Amino acid sequence: MIKEAPKTIKYGRCFRLKLKQEIRNGYLNLSKYKFGLKAIESGWIDSVQLNSLLRVMKVLLEKKVIIKLNCSLIIPITKKPLETRMGSGKAERKFWKCPVRKGMILFEIGNISDIEAVNIIKIIAYRLPFLSKMIKLKY
Repeated sequence: MIKEAPKTIKYGRCFRLKLKQEIRNGYLNLSKYKFGLKAIESGWIDSVQLNSLLRVMKVLLEKKVIIKLNCSLIIPITKKPLETRMGSGKAERKFWKCPVRKGMILFEIGNISDIEAVNIIKIIAYRLPFLSKMIKLKY
């Protein structure tokens, strides 16, 4: 399970990011492991969604299977209560999100057979709020 907030943060509050539809250089190819899940669209992953993905992976995968997670909660989202008046600065941090850009690999899985990997990644991709596809490392 992922903690709600990161250990250290540089800025307490930040502006809302606009996710551009361009492919970034980081996390575009599988680094070590055989299977991965690649984002086809840009979007956001909430801390609740990330925890549910990890919970499903823990239930479906065995202990010997290796999981490498490439997304982390780095953007704090602020929210004011409904009945407050205008002004008085920016609100407190309510929750954290992870920006996912088109073409980014979300996670990688190793030490697993082909059939099991296809079934598990289909279940995990169904829980994401944007389109994604399974990729396989070619030797």
